[in-house]
Amino acid sequence: MGWKREFKKMKRENERKSNIFDYSDGISSNIIWNRSMHSADYWVIDNLLSAISDFNNQINEILSIQKLPEQLDSYSWNINIISTQENFYSYPMTSYFRQTYNSISLNLGQYEAALIITSLSKFTYYTTDKFWKVFNYTFANKNINDRALLRIFEVMQRTSLDAVNGIIEKALLLIDKKQIDSYKHHLLIEEILDLGDDFTYHWSRMLDQVVDLTVETFMFQNEYGQTNSSTYSEFFAQDDEDDFEDFFEKTKTLVFKDEVNDAFNYFGITKMAKPEEFKKIYRKFAKQFHPDLNSDPSAAVEMKKINVFKEILEQYYDKYEIV
Repeated sequence: MGWKREFKKMKRENERKSNIFDYSDGISSNIIWNRSMHSADYWVIDNLLSAISDFNNQINEILSIQKLPEQLDSYSWNINIISTQENFYSYPMTSYFRQTYNSISLNLGQYEAALIITSLSKFTYYTTDKFWKVFNYTFANKNINDRALLRIFEVMQRTSLDAVNGIIEKALLLIDKKQIDSYKHHLLIEEILDLGDDFTYHWSRMLDQVVDLTVETFMFQNEYGQTNSSTYSEFFAQDDEDDFEDFFEKTKTLVFKDEVNDAFNYFGITKMAKPEEFKKIYRKFAKQFHPDLNSDPSAAVEMKKINVFKEILEQYYDKYEIV
């Protein structure tokens, strides 16, 4: 799009040499996830607690050099899947998950609770690190209290909190009320620890979309000034809090369409393909990359990608009742 070229030109002309946003290295919003691969006897509770502490320390190091918009502060959010209200100390989504730990610990046990909190802390670290790198690189020369930038924090807060619910829900399904043994359930433990990886694709696409919409808004303002006329971007025409739900849903719709296109392209089929045709191709891909059938270390990573796209297409078929 032409506005992207114009924005890059404008950014080069106006970029400050020194500011609070110099932390960024300008990489894309895509998250490169490092798998949790250790010996079968590694994931005892002490090592889980140590991992949680390490992730929190890294998060706090990132946040120590960041400036939040003045309107944003700590907040509480109800995690529906466990009916618990959790405290978050920074936007978009950072928490020590103390209430979550207490709730899961009472129902499943301390080890299981520590395992799920480690998974959540890992996801929180990756998304916090990536959010600030993308935000800083893109908006270094903007006023962080600008309403358009507040929307980025709000969208990514909601996206991240949806992921938290999803990670906990999937972890509970995998645990299924069983008492986890660090040796006996070694592979299950690693799968739970890396559940956050399943949500990074959607999270990254949401960040891409809301950043693009915000850049488009600034380009419009640069050309025509501040206005609420009918020609103003439909996504930023209204700044009232009541309109956020509509804005968020529109953003989700745009992202869903992009993700569906990516998924169809990945499997090499078109939207005319019936679910039976997709399932046949999926089984072919799964046989090629399933870790039980392919010992190549990269196969497990590819299988994760396959399952992410599989879920997207299943949602697409369900949404439009395609049978």
